[in-house]
Amino acid sequence: MYSRKVSDCPEKIISQGKANFGTFSGVSKKLSISGMRAPYAGVPLPAFISRLRIKSKIDFVFSLERFIGFTRFFDLKVFGLGEIILWDKESGKRYSYHTFMPTRKRFVPRTTNRGICASYRKSRFIKISWGREHQHHALSFKVLGDSIRPNIEGFCYSPMEDSMHKDMMFVTPSPTTSRCVASWFSSMSLKGNISVKTCNKKNNSDESVISDDSDGLGMMILKRAYYKFTTRVNNIYGCGKIKDKNIVFNIQTSNLDAADNDSYNSNVLVVDGNETVLPPVYITHPFGIEKKWIIQDTESMIDLTFNPISVNTRTLNLLVIRERYSVIYGTFEGVLLSKNGEKFILKSLPGILHTDNLRL
Repeated sequence: MYSRKVSDCPEKIISQGKANFGTFSGVSKKLSISGMRAPYAGVPLPAFISRLRIKSKIDFVFSLERFIGFTRFFDLKVFGLGEIILWDKESGKRYSYHTFMPTRKRFVPRTTNRGICASYRKSRFIKISWGREHQHHALSFKVLGDSIRPNIEGFCYSPMEDSMHKDMMFVTPSPTTSRCVASWFSSMSLKGNISVKTCNKKNNSDESVISDDSDGLGMMILKRAYYKFTTRVNNIYGCGKIKDKNIVFNIQTSNLDAADNDSYNSNVLVVDGNETVLPPVYITHPFGIEKKWIIQDTESMIDLTFNPISVNTRTLNLLVIRERYSVIYGTFEGVLLSKNGEKFILKSLPGILHTDNLRL
């Protein structure tokens, strides 16, 4: 059975120019990776130049009774990108909204005790907030549609007595010890309310067509990394109930992964608040991204297929940045093993797969 050491989190991620690599229970007060000594090819560049290569992003994934959604903020230093995408589980219909945020001091906070990441545009209000001391995470949004898309508003928050709450921090070489990736993973149970509205053209008022007020599961992942000029990432998010147990899992592969990814990776499964660190995986899609994906490891702990239902693909060309990504809603089939050998058989478990190709 695969395992790796889970330690208490260090006070600082970077100490005396070197990273404290490992898998940690809890998270440091600041998720900051600036200050590494000569992170690019051993060349002692000025600190302000190497810091420009550090990019940040935050993902919030939620799965309620009727809706499943993906929210993302991407901090590109000179500007920020935000989006929220929802799918109706019953119909498979997709609702997608994006926003561009002009320059400000920092889009994604470094503090983990409490923080807010938000777009305040009137037509694209999206806010992710957290307060770890009270096991609080929240997503609230109000986005305006157009002639095709409806207006949507809602919120999701984790209750104070959240038994699914689990904080973990992963600090991995990228791909060697001269650079690093640091990520904070937080699983949670959720209470949510979402309303999908359409405009009544006769009196210019909103009519609620779909409403979902229910409990669910979710996760938040905040990540900082020294990005390459070309970065490729596959992220897999799953939330659901199996054997009357709540499970949340996050699995990732990228060209930022550690050379020794058996010892350092950020794959994790949480079952009723108990974590299982997972081995590295191979993710393939031999029939194209809109067909079956295969997710397997070499330790017999992960053997999954992902069957897409709805694909949202977008290409962005902004200044010197080009990004092509797909956010895919689908279902998982297969088997996951926890650290104590318990087998979880997944049948039509809803989830999201995010594949990203970024050129800086």
